[in-house]
This record gives sequence, C-alpha cells and structure tokens, in this order.
Amino acid sequence: MSIETITQEFRNGVSECVRLSAEGPDLFRVFTPFMFDDGDHLVIVLRRERDGWVLSDEAHTYMHLADDLDNDDRQNGMCGRVIANALAMFHIEDRGGELVCPITDESYADALFAFAQGLLTIAAAAYTARERARIAFAPDAASAAD
Repeated sequence: MSIETITQEFRNGVSECVRLSAEGPDLFRVFTPFMFDDGDHLVIVLRRERDGWVLSDEAHTYMHLADDLDNDDRQNGMCGRVIANALAMFHIEDRGGELVCPITDESYADALFAFAQGLLTIAAAAYTARERARIAFAPDAASAAD
C-alpha cells in the first residue's frame, strides 16, 4: 500500500486533520488532533519493520509522564494494572519503554485510533496516580503549613 493510500485511510477513518511527514526511508511522523491533558500532542510515527508497518511513540509517552510516573508505578499497583490492561486492550507492545502497535490486516485507521486511545489511557493512569498521591499527602501538607 502506498503512503498516499495510507494517509487517505487515516483521514477517512480517524480525522481529516491527520497528516504524515517523511522523516526518512519508510519512516513518517503522524500528526493527529490527539493530545495529552497539558496540550502536548501525542508523538506517533509510522515505520516499516521487516514484517510490515507499525506505529510507535518512540518512547515519548513514558518520557512525557516521567515526572508523574516512575518505573515502579508503571509496573506495579493500580497504575501498573491500568497500563497493562491498556496495552492488552489496544494491542500495544511495550518494547523497553517504546510503545508499538503493529498494523495487521492493513487496518491502518483502526490501528491509529486504537494506538492513540491506548496512549491516552496510559496518560490517564499516570494522572490518576499523581492525584492519588496529592490526596494522600494533602493532610500532611496542610498540617505542615500550620
């Protein structure tokens, strides 16, 4: 499938706003309307691997959340379970921090939409972990201020 056809499938199935920018041979930055709560857009690239095409966040999602989510949080407790469920539900692989979604059956638009949903679900898990910590320490902070 040509990159023009893939782009059109992304636009037809996800959003007319989607566009691709070549960054190298068989590597394209995918611009979408999806963003984190702080207004930063998701980092998504489309690249060819030996078995076909994949979408990748180039390890950006976990880096973006590093202030709120450390490795222990990412792998344990409620936050870890939410992330593991999101990875399984949206067919995303965690390759040492790089999140990757293989595109199967030439379902490019479905893969892009699922990948974006998965990344946003992971971001929501980090937000939940941060809020739980804030609530847990709020009484301590209030008494320290007195």
